[in-house]
Amino acid sequence: MKNILLIDDDIDILKSMGEILNGLGYEVIAKSDGRSALSVIREGTCVNLVITDHQMPAMDGIEIACFFKQCLPSVPVIILSEESSIESYLKSLSCGVFEYMNKPVRVKELRKIVKKALERFAGETESVVTRNSRTS
Repeated sequence: MKNILLIDDDIDILKSMGEILNGLGYEVIAKSDGRSALSVIREGTCVNLVITDHQMPAMDGIEIACFFKQCLPSVPVIILSEESSIESYLKSLSCGVFEYMNKPVRVKELRKIVKKALERFAGETESVVTRNSRTS
């Protein structure tokens, strides 16, 4: 089962998105802020995809995406935003964001994008694992 790290400071959205993703067959690790989300990674939890809100206090979605681009580039990041701008969209692209979606998110669209992200990055993750096991 694929693990999705879901980050949103709005607890209602976190709960409803978590239920939707669970219903689609994914294991969801829900966190209400960027710092607690990154602690999950530092603890060694396997994450196959990150879905994060764009605007959050302390650490926003673009900062989270930049962290993953630098530390775990094989993990795709999807940013959700209520108020998108060209500037934030371009910043997200420079941090390697897989998709930038506007809220509210439609389930059909979310299903399609999550599936596509996991399929595209599955090969990259397997390559990294294979490469690392050969060098060990």
